[in-house]
Amino acid sequence: MKSKIIISMLASIGLFAAAGAVQAQTAGDRVYVIDQRGEVVLSGTGLCWRTGFWTPAAAAKDPAGCKCDKDLLPKEVCEPPAPRAAAAPTAKPT
Repeated sequence: MKSKIIISMLASIGLFAAAGAVQAQTAGDRVYVIDQRGEVVLSGTGLCWRTGFWTPAAAAKDPAGCKCDKDLLPKEVCEPPAPRAAAAPTAKPT
């Protein structure tokens, strides 16, 4: 009887551990915490939650990097280059 209880407890602990491992995000996947809807998790003050793998270089590659840490990333990463001005028309010879 006692061994059945121990075996069932070990089995249930193993199942809970396996279920948690399945839901965990992969390390190289995203540098911000993502919820079940695929959105970045925000704190009560509107700040993005970062994972332990966050670095400025990784944030620049993450799709949510400019939304979350625009002030920490290089300007050229978050802002598209300004369109070039069209060449001024030249006078036609008469």
